Amino acid sequence: MLQIDKKTPEHESFRENYQPLRIAQVAAPWFSIPPKDYGGTEAVISNLSEELIRQRHKVTLFASGDSHTSGELRYYIEESLTEQEIGWDNYTEAEYHMINSFREIAQHSEKYDVVHTHLSSSSDLILFKLASQIKVPHICTLHSRFLFDKRENYIGLGDKYYFSWAKNTPIISISNSAKEDALRESGFPLNFIGVIPHGLPDNQFLKGSASQRHHLAWIGKITRDKGTKQAIEAAIKAKRKIILGGVVDAYQQVESFEYFHQEVLPLIEAYPDYVEYIGPINNSQKARLLKSAYCFLNPIQWEEPFGLVMIEAMAYGCPVISFKRGAASEIIKPGINGQFADSVDEMASMIEGVGNNIDREKMVKDTWNNYSISYIAKRYEMKYREVINLQVRLARV
Repeated sequence: MLQIDKKTPEHESFRENYQPLRIAQVAAPWFSIPPKDYGGTEAVISNLSEELIRQRHKVTLFASGDSHTSGELRYYIEESLTEQEIGWDNYTEAEYHMINSFREIAQHSEKYDVVHTHLSSSSDLILFKLASQIKVPHICTLHSRFLFDKRENYIGLGDKYYFSWAKNTPIISISNSAKEDALRESGFPLNFIGVIPHGLPDNQFLKGSASQRHHLAWIGKITRDKGTKQAIEAAIKAKRKIILGGVVDAYQQVESFEYFHQEVLPLIEAYPDYVEYIGPINNSQKARLLKSAYCFLNPIQWEEPFGLVMIEAMAYGCPVISFKRGAASEIIKPGINGQFADSVDEMASMIEGVGNNIDREKMVKDTWNNYSISYIAKRYEMKYREVINLQVRLARV
């Protein structure tokens, strides 16, 4: 039976008794909070908000009306935009949600100690202008890579324009890799005040002994960047079955739709003994898939800022074999929770060794010590208080 320590040296450094904070979490309305199936940023916001509430803070979540929270939900768009099949290039509803959320915060600023926003897509850039007009201290987590204002045929200047309101905005990065990329790619003097990774709630960690595992797993949004095709190729070469769970963005991104039908689907149909696609999956389906998976394959094709699915796999006792790109180099500890591969062939050759030799129970405990949401929420609380105290000191000058 796996026993997870409820205290670690890092956790014990936090104060047991503290004054609860009143926090406004402002999320974009593209997906519900938590997401119905795909939505890494939305899952992160939900996990953090629920844990902050559990730790006695008061959280008001500004999100789409089909969201759910143990705190107070405020919304101006009844149904998430993806459910309405509104395209990413149509900002009207997303900006309406943001403008009204910040107007409400400004009109009732006495209700909030801090506002936490999340920059994930180009339609979120407006938050910097809006946040500059309120008195409440503001902190922003950077979830994606620059540049944000990418049009169909050219790069826009939205990043430059909107970040002119963010010169002093306290920013949290989700990995050291993402922070370095942001400073290099943006060219802006960004005010990073810390690096805080994503966290997972206790119910997403394997309890008890790891069961017999046979199949491989891949989960994510089916795009070229995520390396779906390469994961399939590695499984075929290793002569092991891989189960794929994920979304094909048919109406938002034509390139992803074409990638699935031209490069991924033909492999699924040609090798039915080695590849199974089960479609979009919710949290329960994800848990079942990862709890029974031998290894998770992550042949990532871009510098991913974090990679939530990697720690989800590890938390369920499933080691990860990944290409060494983006934050993977910070998450994977060779021999402890997975291994790095340089090619599809090398990935295929590693599967048996990684699957047989990783101590899965030790891996789960190590993942909890580094990525439990209780620990991550306390780190955010410390940053909230830093930002609040700084604004108080500046007001006295």
